[in-house]
Amino acid sequence: MPSLIRQILSVWLIKKIQKYGPRKVDVLGNSYEISENVFNPKFYFTSRFMAGHINVKPGDAVLDIGTGAGIQAITAASEALRVVAVDINPEAVIFTRINARINGVENKVTVLEGDLFSPLKRGERFNVILFTPPYLEGDPETFFDHALFDPDKAMAKRFFSEARDFLKQDGYVQMIYSSVADPESALKSARQLGWNYSLIAEEKTITEKFLIYRLTLN
Repeated sequence: MPSLIRQILSVWLIKKIQKYGPRKVDVLGNSYEISENVFNPKFYFTSRFMAGHINVKPGDAVLDIGTGAGIQAITAASEALRVVAVDINPEAVIFTRINARINGVENKVTVLEGDLFSPLKRGERFNVILFTPPYLEGDPETFFDHALFDPDKAMAKRFFSEARDFLKQDGYVQMIYSSVADPESALKSARQLGWNYSLIAEEKTITEKFLIYRLTLN
């Protein structure tokens, strides 16, 4: 099936699940509340797969860009010293705060509303930056759409241009991507901006292959 058709079907299915899916879900032993406008991880592989490969140390400061329901941030908070979670969707910010409290890590997780690094203080740096980008082609029209669409990989390019200013020396970015969305194009942009990358995990589903990359600066 051509990639564009798969993407169209994926968007249709995602929006149906968002409308009719459960409002409470469990991921890797933690409980999460969500709404129609916050990405529902119940029937999708990405959140669980990414969270299952988070490896942080007790002294680490972690940044989670595109936190959604807070799954990556809350998973990281079980080990990290502190976590900052960012999302452009105000409803995602609300539910990440709720979920941090439900899972007992509200004192470790700070949740900010904003576009990529915009709500962070100048000079703030992290050992690990977790990045769960949108990767489908299309123009976002709603806050929820920002979790799906990145036309021409504009957000990915902007992320890799700005991320160096927020990463500690010897720190790294962990990013998940999909085979249906031309990951090589996103990685090419990262490489042109001075990033090295390695594939640390991959998993094939019926419709696509998910890939997790570790990226470091030259």
